[in-house]
Amino acid sequence: MTNLVANYVLPDWSLPPGVHACVSTVTSPGNLAVHVGDDPSAVIRNRRQLGRELQLPGPIKWLKQYHGSRVVDYRDARLGEAADAIIAAQPNSVCAVLTADCLPILLAADDGSQIAAVHAGWRGLAQGIVEQTIAQFKCSAGQLTAYIGPAISVDYFEVGRDVRAAFNRDQLVDEQTFRPHINGKWHADLPQLAQRIMSTAGVREVTLSGLCTFSDKRFSSYRQRPDCGRIATLIWKN
Repeated sequence: MTNLVANYVLPDWSLPPGVHACVSTVTSPGNLAVHVGDDPSAVIRNRRQLGRELQLPGPIKWLKQYHGSRVVDYRDARLGEAADAIIAAQPNSVCAVLTADCLPILLAADDGSQIAAVHAGWRGLAQGIVEQTIAQFKCSAGQLTAYIGPAISVDYFEVGRDVRAAFNRDQLVDEQTFRPHINGKWHADLPQLAQRIMSTAGVREVTLSGLCTFSDKRFSSYRQRPDCGRIATLIWKN
């Protein structure tokens, strides 16, 4: 279950005191990516609106996501840093990733000491972006809580043999994660794959949004329209 407030999505996810999370939509505040052909001034306005409406305590250090496995620290990250995850420990920090069908994953230590945001397409997920991020936490994986935000659901994510082969490890491939389709194709369940990877790493509490970017018009979907905008999934601490 997810609560909707002022057209933003507030995860129904138990977080430590002082830690907050939110997901933007295509209307609130609109596209937040500069690489999809949108007017840069409009993107800047949307980003400023996001900060105002969510009363964010610090700046967002937007990443240049590239479907890899690099994690950066919020303290050191520059605007446009090439990475697919960002982690922070200090107060007044905001971690965010942009998505349009890929998985946005948020992580928080049980005591609120560290937070992280992860962008995980199938390539990044297969390359270990989730495990790399978990390894950056000072606490054990068992002391983490995770949230998997809106992403393309299994019913709409058709993939080929290459994607299935990329996950042929750690008992990740079965009829739940890769449902047989037609002509050598499968429907892949990215959220379930991420959940299993985190469970294998030792994360016990994983909350799934259950929201599909392909079928829910509040979100951007690259598979529906490659030139679509991007939504943000954020976590911050005061």
